[in-house]
Amino acid sequence: MRFSEDGGLANSSNVALSLLLSLFPFLMLIASLIRQLGDPALVDEVVDLLLGHWPANTSAPIAEQVKIIVEQNPGEFYSLSTLIALVLASNGIENARDGLNRAYKVRETRSWILRRLQGIVFVVLVAFSVIAVAFVLVGTPFLWRYLVATVPVLAEFSVSVSLTRYGISIAVLGLALYAFHYFLPAGRRDFHSLIFGIVFTILGILIGSELFAIYLRTIANYTALYAGLAGLMIAIVYLYGVSIMILFGAEVNNALGEYRASLDRDAIEDGPGSDQMR
Repeated sequence: MRFSEDGGLANSSNVALSLLLSLFPFLMLIASLIRQLGDPALVDEVVDLLLGHWPANTSAPIAEQVKIIVEQNPGEFYSLSTLIALVLASNGIENARDGLNRAYKVRETRSWILRRLQGIVFVVLVAFSVIAVAFVLVGTPFLWRYLVATVPVLAEFSVSVSLTRYGISIAVLGLALYAFHYFLPAGRRDFHSLIFGIVFTILGILIGSELFAIYLRTIANYTALYAGLAGLMIAIVYLYGVSIMILFGAEVNNALGEYRASLDRDAIEDGPGSDQMR
């Protein structure tokens, strides 16, 4: 009910659309950084890391367009085009900030310039983090093959190593969500006040992605409704669901925080000397 009263459904659509519009500038920024690092092979790993957990019909049209963009020359990293890409990518951060402020019932007091600069720094840090994780994912198979050739008994653990990609993707998602909840909304919250909503969001995204994939395979027929735009509309619907999970997780955190505060007040009122205090 609070999620609905705070305009969660409407704001989730704004966040979903802004995230989709911010995705391409963000990937252009990553492509420029990767070209600076001199290893274009990382681009495919980055795309797989960002879009690999999406249902196949959802990420396919975006992945195809991303490959077209990456094959073009994105320009130097230190250029006006990079600055424009940063500003456009930070638009998704600002929409998410507004939704989180509503969920946590806080009023934004920071200046517009400070918030925009924070959003740009946030985008850059996320870009470097994604590239670092992609580098680890690319290097892990080569390192593992070398270790297995050196110590053959390690081959028994190959399945565990194969699951590393899945675990890293979840870890990246968890860190990104924690950064969203900690830095973007006004005020400050500790780890314990954020963890439950973040776990709820991760589980919601993982389970929801599987259910959405089943829905696409068995029930949905977006092609009949949107023809050539079906892939894009599916992506928007999926991002809409992800945005709902993110903002609903903030509502969960806020509700649990109020509940714990009420328990603390009751404990103080019912504690020793409470009659004299009354």
